[in-house]
Amino acid sequence: MKLLLFLAITAAYGQSVNFEVVSIKPAPPPEPGRGMRVGVNGGPGSKDPGRWTCENLSLSNLVSNAFELRPYQLNAPDWSNNARFNINAKIPEGTTKEQFRQMMQNMLIERFGLKFHREQKEMQGYELVVGKNGPKLKESEPEKPKDPNAEAPPGPSFPQRPAIGKDGFPEMPAGVQGTIMMNGRARQQWVRAGMDNLATNLSFQVGKPVSDGTALKGKYDFALFWVTSNGPPPPPPPSGAAGGDIIAAASDVSGPTIFSAVQEQLGLRLEAKKVTIDILIVDHLEKSASEN
Repeated sequence: MKLLLFLAITAAYGQSVNFEVVSIKPAPPPEPGRGMRVGVNGGPGSKDPGRWTCENLSLSNLVSNAFELRPYQLNAPDWSNNARFNINAKIPEGTTKEQFRQMMQNMLIERFGLKFHREQKEMQGYELVVGKNGPKLKESEPEKPKDPNAEAPPGPSFPQRPAIGKDGFPEMPAGVQGTIMMNGRARQQWVRAGMDNLATNLSFQVGKPVSDGTALKGKYDFALFWVTSNGPPPPPPPSGAAGGDIIAAASDVSGPTIFSAVQEQLGLRLEAKKVTIDILIVDHLEKSASEN
């Protein structure tokens, strides 16, 4: 009886930490003159819990998603930012978020030969605080009670071909959440977001830890535009986040930095501070996926 119970537990555990089916293909190069859409959709907690898809994700993006890392927490080869992949995976029914992370990690270990270790590191970070003249934030409207029997209306869609406004920055439809980076200019928009969400998003843009020190507890709708650096684009938000990302190559342009944009457009400020963080160091990683 004990042996049968052990085998049943082992079988259930094995099913819970591997995708039922996973397809990994190199992403085609972007068409000249067009932005590159980078996104992650599906997974436990999303509208499509049985399917996980990735578009134009680099290996460093994939490792960051699998281990829930910010960019500054990952020490990986420079080339891991360049090779990009499209992934389509089927997730077993009833998979938890923790099991889903383990599935992604196992995929990287089995298909890309990932080997790693962890260390602690002290580095400069930032604290998000209120500026001296107060915040410039629009508080979100209260959510209306939902009729469980009513069919949900289609929400605004993320633009495939963003329009460029008179200010030279890409535009986003009202109610859409995500990031667009084109021709060295970026716009990011949040819907019903708290300051912890903003701090997390800013950490992706500045490449360093950002903590919330504003003491603001509300939910806000706001947008931010700035000029990007000429370095590699930041990874998308963790899997399951709403919205999307469109990224095009940066160029030498003028405009507000992310730091001045936060201060001038949101009435907030990023203050430097030292922090100690856990980092993941990649010891080995293959440039292409092995066959199943």
